[in-house]
Amino acid sequence: MQEILRAAAGFPAVLFSSALVVVIGFWLLVLVGALAAADFDADMDLGPAGLGAVPVSVALSTAVVVAWLSTLTGSVLIDHLGLTRLTHAAAELGLLLASLPLAWCATVAVTRPVSSPGPATDRG
Repeated sequence: MQEILRAAAGFPAVLFSSALVVVIGFWLLVLVGALAAADFDADMDLGPAGLGAVPVSVALSTAVVVAWLSTLTGSVLIDHLGLTRLTHAAAELGLLLASLPLAWCATVAVTRPVSSPGPATDRG
């Protein structure tokens, strides 16, 4: 457990740990009714980004969770490789750079069933 906490508080996972705290706080406020899930969707169209009609709060929450999980898992695995300081730092930087497109692709894949309009029906 200490290893996971250490990885969550270390680079690069700490960047997404902070964002995850904000996401959890937002969804707790939605749960108690202080906010609505669509409060941050006033003038954002995610259609060009491949997310269709998915609310911004859902898309960003999904991306943050995937990025946090990937950097946390990657950090633990990198720690077990026994790398030197320079290669360890380079591996962590590579992990950060790889986690961003991974999070975006996973968000698009997860939200695609929700954002697609479904099959068209002919009523003529």
